[in-house]
Amino acid sequence: MSEPTDHYFSAEPATPEERRTIEVALEGRRLTLTTARGVYSPDRLDPGTAVLLAGVPDPSPTGELLDIGCGWGPIAITLALRSPGARVWGVDVNRRSLDLARANASAAGVGAIRFCEPDEVPDDVRFDTIWSNPPIHVGKAALHALLERWLL
Repeated sequence: MSEPTDHYFSAEPATPEERRTIEVALEGRRLTLTTARGVYSPDRLDPGTAVLLAGVPDPSPTGELLDIGCGWGPIAITLALRSPGARVWGVDVNRRSLDLARANASAAGVGAIRFCEPDEVPDDVRFDTIWSNPPIHVGKAALHALLERWLL
């Protein structure tokens, strides 16, 4: 019998957590953040996210900002560092990622970020800025549904 498939987009990864720390630079700050197995890019800031953060236009300075598929938090933390007057949300289906993101936001000094599952975002919240390195491995239909939920 084969092992169950476990992905970073699983709500409850079956992979043992095995937390570890990594050094990352976000907004010119060297940060020691925590990652773990069973989340996206547990060993480093992945290159796609690094390119996004280096080239994306500045977010709205106020209002509601969103990171779709927040993982262990680098995009949401960067949003909060760039726009301290805004309310930042980080959404993910992976509960392990959400726990790590909360801890990492606190470690980075931006603990006011709201990390939650997508269904926990109130229906009346409208976002002024959305950043994401979306989970493309979920498949085309699921990815389109995810993007349509937040962009339409």
